[in-house]
Amino acid sequence: IGLEAAAVLSKLGRKVVLLEALDRVLARVAGEELSRFYEAEHRTRGVDLRTGARMNCIEVTDGKATAVLMQDNERIETNMVIVGIGIIPETGPLIAAGAEGGNGVDVDEYCRTSLPDIYAVGDCAAHANSFAGGARIRLESVQNANDQAKTAVKHMMGKEEPYHAVPWFWSNQYDLKLQTVGLSTGHDQTILRGDPATRSFSVLYLKEGKLIALDCVNAVKDYVQGRAHVVAGAVLDQAQLADPDVPLKEVGLN
Repeated sequence: IGLEAAAVLSKLGRKVVLLEALDRVLARVAGEELSRFYEAEHRTRGVDLRTGARMNCIEVTDGKATAVLMQDNERIETNMVIVGIGIIPETGPLIAAGAEGGNGVDVDEYCRTSLPDIYAVGDCAAHANSFAGGARIRLESVQNANDQAKTAVKHMMGKEEPYHAVPWFWSNQYDLKLQTVGLSTGHDQTILRGDPATRSFSVLYLKEGKLIALDCVNAVKDYVQGRAHVVAGAVLDQAQLADPDVPLKEVGLN
């Protein structure tokens, strides 16, 4: 959210200061290669991007945010502040009613909570996800909300089809289209496919030799063709994976 807002405002000619608390942008969702690429892109466009930034508070005057005060006592004058810090799912009523949960409301493969005839979908639904190694997670994305809603409605209508949708995400910044498929959490190896200098490349994430996720920048074919490999969880020829001249659909097994 912060990067997308910074890109739009920068293109409109505004002076943008982007504060990231972690040591790199996109740290929760992407590997270091992609983070550094996007950091360089924003700085080249004039964004004052700061990682490891620690904010103290937002100064408000007459109902308007006029400054951001940092922990090192720096004062950043502002005309507007955009705060993108994620969400806390509103699960209080369900938990109070006896539904099981912690980080979200626990649901089964049909999106049922532990309460009779009560379903939960979307950002609040903590579910065991096979693309996360079976870990119970929440996915904050439009795709997940739509797919889980379909699963829940089908089950209500008597059609038992367990939720099993590969996660995918996207982000548009400047002339860069980032498309992600799979979950890179827990990866133990990355493969860079293509040259970031060309502004069209992919970062492939592997775990124990299996392709578990791709981050594709202006590389739609990689995204479309790599999706099937992520779903299959196959161990593929790594030399071919790294060669952008070999279409991902033609990469053989290792």
